[in-house]
Amino acid sequence: MRKLFVILTLLVAVGAGAKSRLEHMPDIKYGSEPARIKGLIKDYTTKHKEVMLCSYVAFGSNESTTANSVISTMYPSEPSDGTFELEVPIKYTDRVSLTFRDHTYIILLAPGEEVNMKIEMKLLENPNPKKPAVVFSGYLADFNNDLYQYGGEYESMKILEPIQSREGLDKLRGLSVSQYRDFVLKLYEDAKKKMMVDKRLCGAFKEYVDATYQYQTIIKTLLYNTTLNVANETEKTYERPADYYDYLQTMQPFANVAHFYTMSTLAALQTCNLVKNFSSQTNLKIHPSTRQLQTANKYLQSIAEFNELNVADIETIKNECPGLSDAILLQNDMLLQRIEAAKYSTSYKIVNIDENLTGGDIFKALIAPYKGKPLLVDFWATWCGPCKAAMKTIQPVKEELAGKVNFIYVTGPSSPKKTWEMTIPDIHGDHYYVTDSQYSELLKQFDSNGIPTYVIVDKEGNVKNKYIGYPGNEVMEEQLR
Repeated sequence: MRKLFVILTLLVAVGAGAKSRLEHMPDIKYGSEPARIKGLIKDYTTKHKEVMLCSYVAFGSNESTTANSVISTMYPSEPSDGTFELEVPIKYTDRVSLTFRDHTYIILLAPGEEVNMKIEMKLLENPNPKKPAVVFSGYLADFNNDLYQYGGEYESMKILEPIQSREGLDKLRGLSVSQYRDFVLKLYEDAKKKMMVDKRLCGAFKEYVDATYQYQTIIKTLLYNTTLNVANETEKTYERPADYYDYLQTMQPFANVAHFYTMSTLAALQTCNLVKNFSSQTNLKIHPSTRQLQTANKYLQSIAEFNELNVADIETIKNECPGLSDAILLQNDMLLQRIEAAKYSTSYKIVNIDENLTGGDIFKALIAPYKGKPLLVDFWATWCGPCKAAMKTIQPVKEELAGKVNFIYVTGPSSPKKTWEMTIPDIHGDHYYVTDSQYSELLKQFDSNGIPTYVIVDKEGNVKNKYIGYPGNEVMEEQLR
């Protein structure tokens, strides 16, 4: 009896001393303190200065930004000691990408938290290392280590491999839309069961993998019409039953915070809203730790549409998303500066034509003031990404032909008036905001099925050419000379 007691005591002691694994993904953390990454590259040698790059999404811009750290050198004449340190000014828990030479590592960071990283060069250069070449410690070490070691093995697209080939697609032939959905859901369930029994993985990483599997499953069910057409070699519209997306109510993919770490956190929130609206399952639950980001994103979108914040807005932002308020107010200050600068801009001009004009008279009125010089007519919209991208691309041509060519820009009510007014000060030329029917007639006149559409007019007022989509600077410069 005494012996048994001793054995039980030892087992309890061993259990108490055992290292626990991270079982759940943490809530989104907000804050103004930067995240830190400290690293050591063991056996690192180089003849040149090298850097560790960290790419992250800067809050307020939705664009990828890079922080970098030169891998340090003890003495100029000696090899580097292989250490580096990065400060990443993220405002909430987010995934970032680290790049060193030809290697990229995805990790999860949070404001005010520190991740430590050890890279062993000999193992990194070994195609079949006996242990991981990269080991993380510090914040979310278990998750970051599992993501590094097993991320490729549990890559989310693999769950769809059974229907990616022609042979796999043949399995979908003749299925109804509901049967197709059930087939895809079975692929998800099978992959999840296999993953969940893998004892190598911590609970947090399992939640993450499940979230990535759910995402691929949802996308594949959304694409039922395209997939069934490919499988059946048809071109038709398949009728979707009313309960097709009801499985989302059981799955509740966005109730788990892990979903918001499967891509940039803000992109995941935007994807969540798209899925809800597209599937008409608008009452799907969203993890409560996203609330600050939801509120912040709403105001950022409003600012992006050139709506400055009022006193009540600012008070709401400070109360409901305190961790992000400074960044939002900075964006608002930048908008106010832009509004003020627009008042004094002389690089553009707003011109009007009679809104009662119809047919061919509309285009005649647009080009009438510009005879004597070649003219480029650009049909665009404020919401059109390719239109705005082309405006940046053509800028060198406009500078080269300044004073020799006229440029006019035409849009209609699909571009919100206030957004248009705030956008055009940066676009040198004359701007026309025509009626909806006039805009439609103009595009119809030039057989345009999309924008941007460009019409080249010679100095006598004759249409010389047209392009749907930007043809490139060389073509445009040649046509306008």
